[in-house]
Amino acid sequence: MDGQKITNLHEAGKILKKVKLRRNLLHISIPGVPDIFFSVILHINTNKNYILIDELNKKSGHDLVIAHKELNAETKLDGIAIHFRAELQSFEIENGIYVYKLKFPDYLLYIQKRQNYRINIGLGTNIPVKFKRDDGTPAFGHIINLSETGIGIELDSPYRMVMSEILPYCEIRLDDEKNITCQLEIRYADRNLKAKQQRIGGKFISLSNPDQRTIARLVIALQRELMRHLPKDDA
Repeated sequence: MDGQKITNLHEAGKILKKVKLRRNLLHISIPGVPDIFFSVILHINTNKNYILIDELNKKSGHDLVIAHKELNAETKLDGIAIHFRAELQSFEIENGIYVYKLKFPDYLLYIQKRQNYRINIGLGTNIPVKFKRDDGTPAFGHIINLSETGIGIELDSPYRMVMSEILPYCEIRLDDEKNITCQLEIRYADRNLKAKQQRIGGKFISLSNPDQRTIARLVIALQRELMRHLPKDDA
């Protein structure tokens, strides 16, 4: 599996502590077993070289971990996939729930899948979007995440979009001199009617080759900016 290896214990610990603080799900698999289970990180101790994770979501997962004494874990941090393999050292029951003690992994593996990788837009970056619906009604919003194939958008109220709706006109305003226009197919639409602002996700349609290259360059630039803010080795 290709990716960037993080072998420094201190640096890897800082990254996993971020995963823990955000309560990001761990996707757990057992070598040679197709099933996927879920857990979260409960505690990290880099001085004593171990991690505690919560009980897996299925009993069959618990039985497999105990039998194989090894697991693979995958999670995401700011859109970047993180993989690691860990050995089971022991387990105990706390308040009726299993807790697993894992040996701290030898390394973490960062994996970026650029074609479908969606980068979150920082609070300091505002990329406005303008739409026209089939009936000509305009709608406005701003981008909250971006990939080479689509965008996530927070709409200005009171617009409501629906799944599978095709927006015949979508204009992304990158700066005062550059706009990108295309059609957009709605792939996700928040159905929470109580929310003041609806969030949607869409796939680009009829994006020109020059605009595709512009989006790709922007995604790469945002990725680099994100990597600059990932924890560094303080040693």
